[in-house]
Amino acid sequence: YQDRDKYLLRSLRVTGRMENLVQEMLAISRMESGSVAVKREPVELSALIERQLALDAPLLEQRNQRLVKDLTPGIVVIGDASLLGRVAGNLLSNASLYSPEGAEIRVTAAARGAWVVLTVENTGARIPAEALPHLFEAFYRAEPSRSRATGGSGLGLYLVRMIVERHGGTCRIENSADGVRFTALLPRLSTENT
Repeated sequence: YQDRDKYLLRSLRVTGRMENLVQEMLAISRMESGSVAVKREPVELSALIERQLALDAPLLEQRNQRLVKDLTPGIVVIGDASLLGRVAGNLLSNASLYSPEGAEIRVTAAARGAWVVLTVENTGARIPAEALPHLFEAFYRAEPSRSRATGGSGLGLYLVRMIVERHGGTCRIENSADGVRFTALLPRLSTENT
């Protein structure tokens, strides 16, 4: 009983991780089965990302990481704000967690013709070339030890890809000169149609 608080805290953390894993698996199962319909409504992507950045600010501060953002205001896509928020949240937390302390997290969203280009780049990180083609596979993790201390479930990027594709987009991850860059292309709602 003397270490009760220590073990309760540890149990709470494990329970939280398990809850997140179950939620990811349920979301994937629903999307794969087609039982979840993707809402089709205008979503201002930059505003959505700003909200997610505000939620993730404590994580970046805790890790002494610097956020650099360039979000073009007023960019609208047609889709499901909840699912797109999940994409932004997953990408931002991955960028922070897989970067060293003091790294820079760069987030951009811009219109390029008929597309919205969303990029999240984290400096100081590198992904082995042989792992890059597999990062969007379910349960794949580039870190081979499979330790919970060094990574997630391997479902986050799989879910990100599913959501982006359900919105008519594509995504990729590559090593950049400074780190690792995720890029998503999403169809843009033309201002002529609004």
